Amino acid sequence: MVRGFSLSLRRYILIALLVMGTVVISGFSVLAMMNFFAGMDGVMRGNMIAAARVSQVEPGKPQEVLSFIIAADWKDFPDSVKTKFNPDKLRPFHLHKAVERSFIFFRPSSAVFVVKIADRHGRYPDRYVAQVFDSLKLDDEPEFMISHEGWSMLLGLGVLVLFAGVLMILLRSVSRPVERLRLWAQGLNEQTLEQPVPEFKYQELNELAGIVHSSLQHVREGLVREREFVSHASHELRTPIAVIRSSVELLHKLEEKGPSKGANAIRRIDHASHTMTDLTETLLWLSRQDHDELAVSDIQPGGMLSALVQDLQYLLTGKQVNVELATDNVVCSIPPTALRIVCGNLIRNAFQHTQSGMVTISQSGHTLTIVNREDNAEQYNDPVGNDESGYGLGLELVKRVTAKLGWTYQHRFTADGCEVSIVLNS
Repeated sequence: MVRGFSLSLRRYILIALLVMGTVVISGFSVLAMMNFFAGMDGVMRGNMIAAARVSQVEPGKPQEVLSFIIAADWKDFPDSVKTKFNPDKLRPFHLHKAVERSFIFFRPSSAVFVVKIADRHGRYPDRYVAQVFDSLKLDDEPEFMISHEGWSMLLGLGVLVLFAGVLMILLRSVSRPVERLRLWAQGLNEQTLEQPVPEFKYQELNELAGIVHSSLQHVREGLVREREFVSHASHELRTPIAVIRSSVELLHKLEEKGPSKGANAIRRIDHASHTMTDLTETLLWLSRQDHDELAVSDIQPGGMLSALVQDLQYLLTGKQVNVELATDNVVCSIPPTALRIVCGNLIRNAFQHTQSGMVTISQSGHTLTIVNREDNAEQYNDPVGNDESGYGLGLELVKRVTAKLGWTYQHRFTADGCEVSIVLNS
């Protein structure tokens, strides 16, 4: 299965907060810088208008009031002012400025400010006010000095770095308990569930840990109840099965003394009791906690397959099924009980679900293969349906047993049957 894109929660929060912090800090820095220059420009414009209103100037006779140059005609300004602006584009009472600097981070090398004063009532001619800063550097100042814009950017960058540092510390203080919670939850098992829930520093994490612990405890209790039920049921079934077996043996002895009309029924009871015995032993073994109780011995899998085929021949009574058995004399060191459980279930399933066809059972070394083919495809056209009608229990038992023993197990349904292979790993 292809996994979708997964983003770390810590990384997501870090990126989101950094982007938000960058936008906020940059916005406030630009706003502060704009307000500063707007205030300075407002003060400059007000002083220039006030100086022009208190001064009387005539064309060709510009006046200098403080540091302002006031002229009645644009031609009266020096070239340092006239070359910077176009008088036809000057808006009345608006501050126009021309600032020269080598870089935005450095202070300007020169600056020229101009305001056009116009009489709205037409009683006075237009006047112009200018202020020129040829050199803004003092003798004892360094060659390059950082401008106000530069200081604003550096201050914003410093605040952003500080914000990122504090954010990393906060995320680290939160991520460590979360990581501890993940490792604790990953290591939970039947033994560690008995231990108390550790403290994870934050109330929300403690509540989450309690929920996980409580949920797993409920799951464990359910598994224990299921295991106990299977174990108890298997034990309880042993007694009625033993009674059935002994009764069948007694009936067989009575049958030897004379013919009985119930011979077929007796054989069916005998065969069913064999099936119940194998199934009970399988469920009982799966319900045990310790599977190392199974004794390991040297056996020939081929010999056991031959014996099981003979024992389960009754399942083929009245059917047109051919059985092919191919084995060798390889000896394996494995639990015989487990091998009998696995092979018995597989052969029983193959015999039960083949009405007319062929069952091939082969063993080569440590590999066992069982294949059943149905000649009548109409009787075997839905593997899923077959799984529900009987394959499911047998194959599920085999899957669990082989998983417990570490054997390699593979099976697949075909259009006309099923193929199963097992590798006996000693």
